[in-house]
Amino acid sequence: MSTSPRPKSLAMMFLLGAFLTGGAVGFAAERAVSKPVVMLNDEKSMREELARELRLTAEQKVVLDSAWEWRRARSREIMAAVRPALDSVRDSARVRMMIVLDEGQKESFRRLIERNQRLADSAERARGASK
Repeated sequence: MSTSPRPKSLAMMFLLGAFLTGGAVGFAAERAVSKPVVMLNDEKSMREELARELRLTAEQKVVLDSAWEWRRARSREIMAAVRPALDSVRDSARVRMMIVLDEGQKESFRRLIERNQRLADSAERARGASK
């Protein structure tokens, strides 16, 4: 009787291959039969798509735009109240992550954080310009 891990390794590789193949086939099938999804990255595009899809009249568009503005204002009020708590949780999680990283990983992690912050700042400026 062989105590070699080879049969177990082969079985694991087969299962992994079957899993990956199934995922790829499922993904491809879903893409083939599903209606394409329009990705809207800014508020103006979302509003225009909504108006087009629903075939809104000018009067309806005014009401929906007003509701959209109301929602945005309320959302900003809520976020202003919870932003400090969310920032604190994010910063605490980063400290916990840094504990297990070596110096090289810490430096890479800091660079990722800085890059993501620049991207977020840029996106915020772009949103501000489109208002």
